[in-house]
Amino acid sequence: MKKILYLMNVDWNWIKQRPQFIAEGLSSSFEVSILYRYKYNRKGLTADNQAHNYKLSRIYTIPFINKQKTLKRINDWIIKCWINLLIRLTKPDLVYVTNPAHIAGVPSSYVGKIVYDCMDYHSAFIEDNIERKQLIESERELVNRADLIVVSSDKLKANLTQNYQLDGLSKRISVVRNGYNGEVLDNVLESEIDKKEKFSLAYIGTISHWFDFEALRYSLEQLPNIEYWIIGPQSKVSVLEHPRIKYFGSVEHTKLYNFIKDANVLIMPFQVNDIVEAVDPVKLYEYINFNKNIISIRYDEVERFEDFVYFYNTKDEFVEAIRNIQLSDGIKYSFDKRITFLKHNTWNNRVKQLVDLIKEL
Repeated sequence: MKKILYLMNVDWNWIKQRPQFIAEGLSSSFEVSILYRYKYNRKGLTADNQAHNYKLSRIYTIPFINKQKTLKRINDWIIKCWINLLIRLTKPDLVYVTNPAHIAGVPSSYVGKIVYDCMDYHSAFIEDNIERKQLIESERELVNRADLIVVSSDKLKANLTQNYQLDGLSKRISVVRNGYNGEVLDNVLESEIDKKEKFSLAYIGTISHWFDFEALRYSLEQLPNIEYWIIGPQSKVSVLEHPRIKYFGSVEHTKLYNFIKDANVLIMPFQVNDIVEAVDPVKLYEYINFNKNIISIRYDEVERFEDFVYFYNTKDEFVEAIRNIQLSDGIKYSFDKRITFLKHNTWNNRVKQLVDLIKEL
């Protein structure tokens, strides 16, 4: 069986998304070892208590020094050494890279295959110009060395093709979108709470600088009977404190529905920037599974969710979408359309795509 070393830049117990789902899925077809960076601040993480057939290894870096450029280099060196050591010890047939910086740890003498899973527009996350240039050069090296590049959105494919202009690059790039866990919820119902008395809007996911708190603030001023439930970890952001906003932190993936089953609407209130434009949002797949009305900011990558989502561009349109749902008699999409969509967009289907691509290498 082919051995894969799967490299992650976040803690394994961080909110469960693409890296964890794909690693788990690949372990059904390959011998998978997962190397991830341990997060010392365990607040906001969830526990992984399930039996699994993959091996987990942690990278322990020096905590709380990454904001200091000189000391950060020590952690970068530690990560590089860990990756290099594990490759030399385990001799994987394939190294699966999810962050461009990790290519520094893959020795030039490595003769196995390299897969780059580009899940985000990585350079857009970095504010420091020097650090951003370093990451861009790492990504240039990675796309040059990779035998296969998979991206989660058309925008990411366009970014890589435009930014690096390497011969034959587009032929090595395949779009493998995001998905949901594959467990179709068949007992989900629209909230029976009176929309006129209390109207609840829930968000599930990371709260970071792209979260549009201004849209929430404005809607709370315009609509006195609405409230927000925010579920997920906070990442380097000051949140909006308001008596009608409740923060729940991270919740285990299997328990999410119980948290939002009484919500009237699920929302994705983002500010559109380079990062958001490149995202194929996992949460929209999961929101559809929860059988709720959905409100999302509009951008090109999510247009294909038109049949399921109320889109908005401005905060006034956001308020209008809420009012339209308050006046509606049901959910925007039908049960049959929901089931058809879900059957075609599971993480298992995405992994099957990846397995086929990897077997062709």
